Amino acid sequence: MADVVLRALAGGGRRGAKLATVIKRLVLEAAELGELETYQYLGDHGQLVRGRKFPPCWFDRLDKAIETDAIDHLSVDRIVEIMLQGPR
Repeated sequence: MADVVLRALAGGGRRGAKLATVIKRLVLEAAELGELETYQYLGDHGQLVRGRKFPPCWFDRLDKAIETDAIDHLSVDRIVEIMLQGPR
């Protein structure tokens, strides 16, 4: 699912740096909009804790952006905007 994203990040360079920026901006903006997925886990003392995470479906969409080279042709702002709009 996230193999393409992880390879692009690990590859570094302009593409890896841009992808890291896209992911950072997605998390920050999605958190503000309440778009991150919530989950529960057991904390250090056995208490139930709620957390938020990057929606797994976004990895698939980022994979496609990388595979189609859209990551290279669109601005960070545009990619984040498209991702936050949801699937088409």
